[in-house]
Amino acid sequence: MIEFGQPLALWTGFFIAMPILAHLAYRRIAHKLPFPSLRFLHSSSIPRSGRRKPSDLSMLFLRIILFILITLLLADPYWKENDINSPKAVDISETLFLLDCTPSMAGWGAWQEGLSEIRSRLGKESTDRFGLLLFQNGSVEELPVGSSRKDLISMLDRIKLQNTPNGLQAMIDRAPVLFTEGLHAKKIVLISDFQKSSWQELAGDFSENKIELELFPVGHAGKYWNDRNGNRAIVDAKVAPAGEDKVRVWAALRNFDENRTDLNVSIIAGGEIRQTNQTSLPPQGTEQIQFILPAKDYAHAIVQIEGVDSYPSDDNQSLWILPPSPRIFGFWKRTQQDDADLLEEQFLRAAIESAGDGMWNRWQENDERAKELRLGVEGKPLNLLMVLGISGWFEDEGLAIPLMEHLQQGGTVMITPPQDSHVPMNKALKKPGLLDFTFGGVNRTAFRMDPYRIEVLGENNRLNQVFSGDSVRDLYLSQIRQFIKVNMGDGLEVPLYERGGRPLVLTRSFPGGGKLVFFTFRMLPQWTDLPMRNSFLPLLVELGSLNHTEQDQGGTLRLQAGDQKELSGTLVDTEKIGLLQVGDQRIEIVHPLVESMPEVMRENDLLDALVGGHTLSRGGDIAMNPSSSQDQSQSLWQWFALGVFVLLIMEMIFS
Repeated sequence: MIEFGQPLALWTGFFIAMPILAHLAYRRIAHKLPFPSLRFLHSSSIPRSGRRKPSDLSMLFLRIILFILITLLLADPYWKENDINSPKAVDISETLFLLDCTPSMAGWGAWQEGLSEIRSRLGKESTDRFGLLLFQNGSVEELPVGSSRKDLISMLDRIKLQNTPNGLQAMIDRAPVLFTEGLHAKKIVLISDFQKSSWQELAGDFSENKIELELFPVGHAGKYWNDRNGNRAIVDAKVAPAGEDKVRVWAALRNFDENRTDLNVSIIAGGEIRQTNQTSLPPQGTEQIQFILPAKDYAHAIVQIEGVDSYPSDDNQSLWILPPSPRIFGFWKRTQQDDADLLEEQFLRAAIESAGDGMWNRWQENDERAKELRLGVEGKPLNLLMVLGISGWFEDEGLAIPLMEHLQQGGTVMITPPQDSHVPMNKALKKPGLLDFTFGGVNRTAFRMDPYRIEVLGENNRLNQVFSGDSVRDLYLSQIRQFIKVNMGDGLEVPLYERGGRPLVLTRSFPGGGKLVFFTFRMLPQWTDLPMRNSFLPLLVELGSLNHTEQDQGGTLRLQAGDQKELSGTLVDTEKIGLLQVGDQRIEIVHPLVESMPEVMRENDLLDALVGGHTLSRGGDIAMNPSSSQDQSQSLWQWFALGVFVLLIMEMIFS
């Protein structure tokens, strides 16, 4: 059937009266004819004029049809086929519920309010068709529009809140395709607390799909589109050594309320409250609180805010309090070691073992694991591998492959050169692509000559942030008696030079996070006095990046709920907040801080992001601009325009 995109233009049909009035007003004009005499003409009476009739009826009909076509042309006609089986044919509208399942919905009563609203609408008698769209278990779940109300209510009974950082955008992108094609009465009911941190970066395109949008805020306590109050949160909690056989647990608290709040904070260990402290949080402010516990009596503890506030999910945090497992290191060396090899190994072993504090940050040699890694046996990775006196034996045993795999998996390797046989060393490193350099000889100082010294660290050198004052003077006083000369290739960095501009240390980073450190000198008194200096240990730690702020192995790894993390080829389940242990790796799953924020997205900003060009109607619905929607009907505009053109030509010819 014919429909019109601009029905108001039909009012121009009143102009059809113009040609009718023109034809009624038109009178024929008598032409004067010269005549020689009037005596042969008989007298006659002029007949009285009756009802006025339009002149030239055929032309009048032509012009009326022309005006009718112009009126229909202005109304934008198109042809629309009606499907007797479609919802539109029986006057049915479709409604799709989009339910926010992010963690912030657990506060301020938002979750139950949202579920109750959907159940209430499904319980009303109507011919409308309903669907449900939400995000569960890492993917979009949907009941298409037209599903039975029993199935919809059944899904509401089994869904739960999720930690899904990208779930909302996936729902918005999926929603438009779930409606019946060609239907006009399409509506999305978006039910959410509209927390700003969750919605501020989202975008939709509902105006392009001719969809009516209803925003239904929940958890706003009647003050719609205003920031919420009444939440206090534990935003962070950490554990650190506090002397002999004790640990200190400290927690950072945040008040998201406009009023000062006094509260009690407790620490629970071994299933009992071990200590309770009082604190007062300023309006929109933070405070820190500390607890002391025995170091080895408990494996984990819970810091908890007493009482109940508007958002209870962030009122507690679990954490491991046992000292972390020691980080392990090992050596690769040639089978037949001489006194120099043994002395260098002793220097490095003593240095690495003293890098920790003996309790909380410990290093421990694991020779068994180093041998397994040498044989290519998979297992617990070494945090540090030291290859001493690398030379031909390294190539003969085929150690390049396991070493490369160790580096690509994020391992750290330190290598020292041999006492002699430097050409085989160069081949063992360059051939498998470990280090691209060419051996250029050995630099030695003669007896009683000044030794080589370390060049002043540049401003952009990472070591410059570690060494200053007495420590950097001690480093500069180090004596280098001999070192090998190398001509560098691509992909290498030089954190340490001697004063002649020649490299003393080469480093290379690998895509998997691994790092290779090559010293051009041995850790022996005949080569350098650096191992006897105070600057030696911090130099090793910094070059090998051994002081990790986040211990990926042995220590505690903290993840936010919903993060993606893979350990030993297994994806860690971070949906549930609490403590996990995968092998020797301890894991803390903590509540995402952004979900505690009480700020609410402003209504107009949200509408601009989801709809674009819109007008706000009563009740909060959005009426779409028809000109911006996609019309899949067949336009008749060109045919009416052709008819107007033909009639206009005919009128010009016959008039």
